[in-house]
Amino acid sequence: MQQTHGDDESTESRRTAALALWRYGHDYLKAAQTLAENDRVTCNESQAPYHLAAQGIEFALKSYLRAKGMTPGELSARIGHSLVDALQEALARHLATPPVEVVRTIRVIAPHHRDDQFRYLVVRYGEFPNLAPLLAAGTWILAQIAADVVADYFAYHGCGSTPAVDDMLRRMHTDLQLTASKTPTLQ
Repeated sequence: MQQTHGDDESTESRRTAALALWRYGHDYLKAAQTLAENDRVTCNESQAPYHLAAQGIEFALKSYLRAKGMTPGELSARIGHSLVDALQEALARHLATPPVEVVRTIRVIAPHHRDDQFRYLVVRYGEFPNLAPLLAAGTWILAQIAADVVADYFAYHGCGSTPAVDDMLRRMHTDLQLTASKTPTLQ
């Protein structure tokens, strides 16, 4: 079946929708968590869990920004892959003020999470990944933005009855709680 240009635009629109970015963020955080739990590989041998967690945080912040009206083009031009810029823009668009630990974690990982690459994180030889702060930061963001993402989804697609909205939000929070249950909570 041949796709038309309109199909490409529709696919791109779904791929970059707030809900899709929320799911990407959650999936990247779960992947980082799974690698750290199942593969006892030191940081000197692989930093993939850090990279995945940083990417999860980026998707979470971009999900909120999409829900608040930023276009994919604006995200690319104004935010790029900057976690600090994404956080600042999200706060300017009324994201709840994050706990100090979330801001600190984002500022620590941000210099390593760059356009088109992940810069090596210097750690002691033989040290295992401590992803707890990154996972906690990402899950905190996802929990804070879930209602905005669901509202954006139903505003865009229409047909959102109160039970459908509540059900989607409940499912997202349940999925997120499973992930968050394996990481320390933030106050």
